[in-house]
Amino acid sequence: MVTRTEAPALAPTVLRWTALCAVAEAVGMTAAAGAARAGQAVVDRPGALGSAGLALVIVVLGGLVEGFSLGSAQAWGLGRWLSSLQRGRYVLATVLVAGLGWAGASAPAVLSGDTGDGGGSSPPLPLVLIGAAGLGLVMGSVLGSAQAVALRGATSHPWRWVGANAVAWPPAMCLIFLGASLPGADWPVAWLLLDGAVSGAVAGAVLGLITGWFLPSLTGAPPANRVVLGLLGSPWRGHLDRSLLGLSVRGRSSGRTYRFPVQYAVDSLGLVVVPGHAERKTWWTNLREPATPVAVLWTGDWVPGAAALLSPGDPGYAVARSTYHRRWPRAQLPPGQVVVRIRYAGPPDGNP
Repeated sequence: MVTRTEAPALAPTVLRWTALCAVAEAVGMTAAAGAARAGQAVVDRPGALGSAGLALVIVVLGGLVEGFSLGSAQAWGLGRWLSSLQRGRYVLATVLVAGLGWAGASAPAVLSGDTGDGGGSSPPLPLVLIGAAGLGLVMGSVLGSAQAVALRGATSHPWRWVGANAVAWPPAMCLIFLGASLPGADWPVAWLLLDGAVSGAVAGAVLGLITGWFLPSLTGAPPANRVVLGLLGSPWRGHLDRSLLGLSVRGRSSGRTYRFPVQYAVDSLGLVVVPGHAERKTWWTNLREPATPVAVLWTGDWVPGAAALLSPGDPGYAVARSTYHRRWPRAQLPPGQVVVRIRYAGPPDGNP
């Protein structure tokens, strides 16, 4: 009987993730803008019994719609990739932080009757944007932490989501506050809602672009590795590839390809790489077969190669170890340290 092994699901593309976040924030900011206007109308109504409390309820509901919209869209995209994700927990975490956080940020202006018409009491726009960036940093960190708790068990590196949101929310929040500062008290409701939709879509697109770039890091290489690999493959690598190269190894059991930067040394026989803290890493265990196919990112291009894992006593081990120690004399190499010898197809001009 032949069993079929299903390929692992891929993370949402940056384009799809960006679209999800843009649509969600467009819906959410439209609801938040409408709730803010409705809350102001209630506060301004003469003799309204309990007007402040009712206005607060309206603003909170608008914030909850925003949080539910974003949480549901992101949970749908992540759930198609991470099959064990508990979507309800993810949505709830987003509602509690993003929804109530936005409602809390909007409530003071609504309850004070500030309509944002620039009547002299409003702070300068640059100051507003600085405050928005600070609020985005705090809210992004808290939101990322809450969502990371929901991601536990569904992905191997959930806490990297905290950094993704901390980076993404400051610019997104600046765009939201910029859009919210445009309407005047005399704007028709339709124009107000359109402003909320457009500013929400733009802010959501920025949010999606940044967090979408981080998505593969939830199950793969950390963001720092991806940045270094990006630089090594770009014309702006400078002298970085004199110390580092990219190594691509295919897992024997999983079939997945792992790419990461490593220090290296070079001699006439090829490249030498040392798995630092080998007891805590596993990538080198995929190289136990002689001449295991790998690829190296060096001088800006990925080139094929063949790697061999060498242990003390193996032919060529002493030469490879000596090559690495000459290049990195301060490296601490334990007596039983394994090394990897890589013979490669380029570059033809030797050490860059």
